Amino acid sequence: MKVLFVNSGIPGFPARYAYDIHTCLRQDFHCLVRQTSPQNLSKRLIQEFNPDLLLVVHGTYTKPELVRYAGERGVATGLWLVEDPYEIDYHRGRMVGAYQYVFTTEQRAVREYDHPRVYYLPWCCNPRVHQRVTAPPAYWSDLLFVGMGFPNRLRIINHLAPLLKKLKVILIGDWESWGRLHPDLRDKVRPVTGDFWEIRKYYNGARINLNIHRDPVDPPSGNSQGIGAESPNDRTFALAGCAAFQLVDRTRPGLWECFTDGVEMVGFADPDDLAEKIQEYLAKPVKRTMIGEAAQQRAYRQHTYRHRLGEIFLKIRRFPEKNWETTIRTSPPQVFVFPASVVSPGQGFLYKTRGAKGR
Repeated sequence: MKVLFVNSGIPGFPARYAYDIHTCLRQDFHCLVRQTSPQNLSKRLIQEFNPDLLLVVHGTYTKPELVRYAGERGVATGLWLVEDPYEIDYHRGRMVGAYQYVFTTEQRAVREYDHPRVYYLPWCCNPRVHQRVTAPPAYWSDLLFVGMGFPNRLRIINHLAPLLKKLKVILIGDWESWGRLHPDLRDKVRPVTGDFWEIRKYYNGARINLNIHRDPVDPPSGNSQGIGAESPNDRTFALAGCAAFQLVDRTRPGLWECFTDGVEMVGFADPDDLAEKIQEYLAKPVKRTMIGEAAQQRAYRQHTYRHRLGEIFLKIRRFPEKNWETTIRTSPPQVFVFPASVVSPGQGFLYKTRGAKGR
């Protein structure tokens, strides 16, 4: 099968999951894949490559008229939305309407689109990338948080300052644009990095990985109607794939459809509950390891790019030459270690465009 894959056209995190999708299409499904950016997609490319499927991720910068052109030529067209509900204002109408099939990582967004074929497709991990590695001492920490310092996260982190200042804490991201970090914690901030291979070392070097979901409305972005969020973020699956122990907020009920609280990761209800759990699990290294390993097993069993792309093929059902259902349900994930040299520069995990975008 020939797949013309259009990435987001944004450097940073989207470039890395473009690598995940491209690699999975080639190595798990044995597709003939041509990857391009929205800026380089053209009628001539569609004509010359003549794909069976045009798969677009993110989609904001891909011209709807080119998508429609592909559909008119008999190409199946699919859009994978990864910024719902934060950018849902930009997705509605002309953009989503250009595609035959639409997939979104946010369950509550499904009902927001006037489209006959919109499906919920949760985030996932790539076992070739998200895996356990040995972290050098420079990457060790008692507690790690990787992500932008949005207001809801600042409130939690600042509340915990009396505890956190006594620990080896690493905060990777922008913690200045949306509020003020407690003075006792400012020396714990490290710059945003665009290299996930580095981040994977931090994940594996942390005793506790903190996962606080982004508020769906604050800071303002492209969600003017205040659509809520109930589905887990990408970090949940990346950490699970790395067998990293994580404490995660309970603001997303859809998380517990993917993982089991207390078995594969541990949820917290509020900042005081989080403080208690940090102290509890710092003293339980064996338990942390067991929970992280259970999360990895669950992620590899049910939540990989192989599973998600398989679901896309099952929904489209235009390729009878391959039994996709058998492939995704019976084939074990293959895990390979790819050195950083095979990844293009800038394949990271954090980015900022159009206002307050970020992870």
